[in-house]
Amino acid sequence: MNSSVFYRKTISNVLKIFRVLKKAEDEGRGALTVSEIARESGLHKWTVSRTVDIWMSHFVESTVLEELEDIGLKIKLVRLSKPDITEEQILRGLNIRI
Repeated sequence: MNSSVFYRKTISNVLKIFRVLKKAEDEGRGALTVSEIARESGLHKWTVSRTVDIWMSHFVESTVLEELEDIGLKIKLVRLSKPDITEEQILRGLNIRI
């Protein structure tokens, strides 16, 4: 896979997820599930989960509901760690990591 394609897609995915989380924060909805983020961003759940874990860990708080894992459900709740963070700050943080 061409790394520049991966790079552009990674940034695009991060920004889609960020915008969904920012909107939820602005609307007072708090943490969202990976499924909610996927639905609102148009991304696959796996893509959302992986992007959050690998590329957005410095910008978000994520929690797996352990009590539901006992019955076979894995639900991850995600929210911005700093509600006032901007897209520019996200992009700067990504440029440092990539």
